[in-house]
Amino acid sequence: MDSVIKTYDIAKVFNPGMPDQIKAVTDISIEIERGGITVLKGPSGSGKTSLLSLIGCMSRPTSGRIIVNGKDVAKLPERFLTGIRRSTFGFVFQHFNLISGISVIENIMLPLYPSDIKLSSIRKRVESIMENLGISGKKDFSVQRLSGGEQQRVAIARSLINEPEVILADEPTAHLDSKLSEDLKDIFVTLQKEGKTIIIATHDPIIHEGGFAGRVIEMRDGMVKEVTVE
Repeated sequence: MDSVIKTYDIAKVFNPGMPDQIKAVTDISIEIERGGITVLKGPSGSGKTSLLSLIGCMSRPTSGRIIVNGKDVAKLPERFLTGIRRSTFGFVFQHFNLISGISVIENIMLPLYPSDIKLSSIRKRVESIMENLGISGKKDFSVQRLSGGEQQRVAIARSLINEPEVILADEPTAHLDSKLSEDLKDIFVTLQKEGKTIIIATHDPIIHEGGFAGRVIEMRDGMVKEVTVE
């Protein structure tokens, strides 16, 4: 298997040695297939969001190794991790994390600031992504005027603006009804066909059932319970 990400015995402990110590992730070794859809399945508190954060270089493991495109990133200085996050990953957050009071197009452009790319080139890239996601007509709207499904599409557009190799999505259907969740699945399948690697943390059966993902990693209590390959 051609793997874009590999982890070796990674663990994440919050407040180590303290009375409120929490073991969020314990000794997880997995591989993420390049160009595939991988789902991290489990209830709240199972560690899937913490694992997603570690994979995306948003947090550091307490122990273990994380290999991204052949590079061990676990102990890299933050200035190098910032570059890896920007060039490799696009993030779709559970609560969208859009900025109210500014337009849709401005929200989507934000990850590229500061950037050496010309503003005209950025706008052209944004408009292409918005057209593919069916939200071109909303580009000048303030994001608070959008429906939940439209806000989710803006969040996905923002995750794509830096042309990442890997899309990380944390509970992307949490605020969507079943119809919009199915639409979101179609978007992810399209992105996979375009060569993206998709990793989704979810407890939504619409996402983790029905053969949507090539690999489902079930988590419990910060550990991998089972890996299912479709």
